[in-house]
Amino acid sequence: MITARLCAPAYELGEYAAPVTELPELQADPRIAAELTAPKAGFDTYRWSDAPVVELMAAAVQRTLGEAGIPGDEVDLVLLATDSLPGGRAAHRDVAELLAETGLTRATAGTLGLMDCATAMAALGTAASLVRDGSARHVLVVSGDLADHATGGERVVAGGAAIASDAAASALVSATAAGLPILGMAHHTSAAPGAGARAELTAKVTAHRELFARLAAHHPHRPESVRAVLPSNFARMALEIYLSDVGYGGDKLALRNVGRIAHCLGSDPLINLADRLADAEPAEPGTKDGTGAEHLVLLGAGISHLAAVLLDARPLPDASEGAF
Repeated sequence: MITARLCAPAYELGEYAAPVTELPELQADPRIAAELTAPKAGFDTYRWSDAPVVELMAAAVQRTLGEAGIPGDEVDLVLLATDSLPGGRAAHRDVAELLAETGLTRATAGTLGLMDCATAMAALGTAASLVRDGSARHVLVVSGDLADHATGGERVVAGGAAIASDAAASALVSATAAGLPILGMAHHTSAAPGAGARAELTAKVTAHRELFARLAAHHPHRPESVRAVLPSNFARMALEIYLSDVGYGGDKLALRNVGRIAHCLGSDPLINLADRLADAEPAEPGTKDGTGAEHLVLLGAGISHLAAVLLDARPLPDASEGAF
């Protein structure tokens, strides 16, 4: 079976940065403001854009293709994970312009949605399946959203656990380019919880348990084999409740980007992965880090949806013809 590799994650943030304390929503509610700007939550800055979402996507895609060393005309399929395309035929026009600008001249494009901030991780799993069975050699996954479209302009989202930013991210899922093997994907959808904070907390904890049980069933692994979980950028205190319960709390929870970029909706896990790989010391293929941990988990979380992708943290080299 072909090994699908996640290659060259990249991103583009909204071109403007502003302190979260300037948001009217926080100025109007000192309690939420105190919770979200407290050190434990860590929200400091959010990003916003007045450009179309495809402009942010194009910048991310160009970085991904350049870093992966794959010409745009070799990409077979583009999966767009977004709720921010314009309605009607305007979306077709904007996507056609995105493909032309980034040289994706042979690629077929399609969109995924309805899973909120979990959509991009579901798209990665879909792309990996297509590469594994030989239906495609290179699939580009592109996420991106603008709060004006995706959340109706609301910046305080996820029940007050996050502040939305505008951004896009991309990654190549490839049969041959150098990257991290994609070992499995799992998703979970839960009905809206009953009224009350206790019912909502119980539903969230149960959903995370089910998601990680499914992920382990697809590809057996243990929490101690995971170097880090790179999640949606919510307040740490909320995520630690859900993830500590399944063995992924504390230092395994990678949330250092919360203060810098806030919650970039479905793009968070890929942004966090891109930054992690950029900061990491180069490693030889097939080697472990000092802890012996061998996996990374990307976790996307929406209102009622969760999706997680399990990666081998040890990169595979380029396997293209003539690469050696």
